[in-house]
Amino acid sequence: MKPERGRVYVSLFAPLRRHHVLSSLPLKGQAHKRAIIRNGEKVSENQIASVLQPQKRALYQNIGLVLGPVLAVLIFVLPPPAGLSDDAWIVVALAVWMASWWAVEAIPVPATSLLPLIVLPLAGVTSAADASRPFAEPVIFLLLGGFVMAMAMQRWGLHKRIALHIVARSGDRPGALILGFMVATALLSMWVSNTATCLMMLPIALMVTKTVLGDKAGRHPFGLALVLGIAWSASIGGLGTIIGTPPNAFVVGFVRETQGVEIAFIQWMAFGVPVVAVMIPTAWFVLTRLSFRFAADDVHGGHAVVTDALVDMGRMSTAEKRVALVFAMAGGAWALRLLLNDLPGLAYLSDMNIAIAGALAMFLVPAGKGQKDGAYPQAALLDWDQAARLPWGVLLLFGGGLSLAAAIRTTGLAQWMGNGLAPLTDFPLIFLIGAIVLLIIFLTELTSNTATVAALVPILGSIADVSGFAPILLAAPAAMAGSSAFMLPVATAPNAIVYASGQIRIPDMVKAGFRLNLLGTLVITVLCWWIVPALFG
Repeated sequence: MKPERGRVYVSLFAPLRRHHVLSSLPLKGQAHKRAIIRNGEKVSENQIASVLQPQKRALYQNIGLVLGPVLAVLIFVLPPPAGLSDDAWIVVALAVWMASWWAVEAIPVPATSLLPLIVLPLAGVTSAADASRPFAEPVIFLLLGGFVMAMAMQRWGLHKRIALHIVARSGDRPGALILGFMVATALLSMWVSNTATCLMMLPIALMVTKTVLGDKAGRHPFGLALVLGIAWSASIGGLGTIIGTPPNAFVVGFVRETQGVEIAFIQWMAFGVPVVAVMIPTAWFVLTRLSFRFAADDVHGGHAVVTDALVDMGRMSTAEKRVALVFAMAGGAWALRLLLNDLPGLAYLSDMNIAIAGALAMFLVPAGKGQKDGAYPQAALLDWDQAARLPWGVLLLFGGGLSLAAAIRTTGLAQWMGNGLAPLTDFPLIFLIGAIVLLIIFLTELTSNTATVAALVPILGSIADVSGFAPILLAAPAAMAGSSAFMLPVATAPNAIVYASGQIRIPDMVKAGFRLNLLGTLVITVLCWWIVPALFG
């Protein structure tokens, strides 16, 4: 029976492997044991790790591994098109190589992002210093600081307390309870990674469904709507801030690297939060009114489960209060940063400075007398053992994408592409945005969202340049679309997590997700067309 069970687990958690969810889970010591819940049973990380042995490479990955460099060499030996320099033609070859490997994950996505550091200097396109400079863009350190602060919040359970408080205020009506879970998940995922938020909220949701539905929990529409709502909300909430999801930060870095324009944290929130505010009720409507209708009389007692969980957490610890204070100070500084720049000595204060200051504070501020993590007393809110688990690969992916984008611009390739795509500028802006959003949403059902955005945004920037409007008008909707694929388990890490729980089938996800993909295209298109030009011209 054991071999058969192992095969089941390998299949079950395959979507999580694709999004590097399991590889980031700590496996050291009992103090760090967590669990993923499957069909109401806890599956320990050691159980998961025991079956996640190195898997045989898929045929398409082997094909992509060879095809990428072969295509690059073929492009390199062919003469460049009229009007395109030799250096720009080399960048085209590099872009095709990287896109091929990104698309099929021939090697780990972050590893592919290191190619510009080798190819560009060796080909004489740019110096090693210029090729590596984008890896130190301020937005990368902004994201790094956000990751560190979020890890401190997770370490002391503050994110769970916040979520339970929000859900506890939603009442006992099943529809309101689902909405409460979705709002709590979305608010948290603005600041904590979408993956971590979903992993934290899903067990709470499964407790609720098991308690209120009993034996009927397996296929009841309420349970399906609740778990899928958590996955969707984790992705939607990330749209609200620069640090909420990697595509947002990539676009901010791209605009700064290529245009010299800095997008403030509060400026992104000015259009990101409205998108979240409309998408959450839209997703709730799709779940509870279109896809998984249920009788309210069938569901009772969910609110009590949440309040009991909140009581079990006890009083807010000193460490939680101090983490909350650091977060509040950082959030306030981000919101007021443009005003703070007018004060003496703060003219050069940036969002990155605030994020790094908040991160350093987590290593400096004492956790409080008697505060423990596992069996060990802690001197500070965070130590390097925890911080070392940061998703460093995301930062490398950013650097590689920005390095490629810089080469596309400096070699004149961006201008050449823009001229070639000039006929597209005849379409009204709203239709252009809509086509971009629709394309990226359905493309990222099967491809990495950050890698897809990194590959397409330089092209969109070229179209914007030729059209005479700011690249952010096309890049911002592209970032939003990159985190708005809701149909398949492989589309996003939250989708993979809820599918791996065994609570929902792929046909259910496709049916509901297709509807939200279409409505999401409409929401993102209209709001970005309406708000972004008002902010950036």
